[in-house]
Amino acid sequence: MRRVVLRIDKLMERHGLNQGAFAEKVGIRPAAISQLSRNHVARITIDHLDRIVNTFEIDDVREIIDIVSD
Repeated sequence: MRRVVLRIDKLMERHGLNQGAFAEKVGIRPAAISQLSRNHVARITIDHLDRIVNTFEIDDVREIIDIVSD
């Protein structure tokens, strides 16, 4: 079985940010960033993706979203 996982934790690590600093930078609630970074969400909004990709100038969504096999 395959599943989609977010790589927000890797993005935070690459930029030297903790969850609070990341949340402030992208304008998303810290609780939401915590859930996203732990993949404890059933869905992510396009608005959240827009904020993340625009803040960090991401050109390839594969930098923050991956498909893995269980």
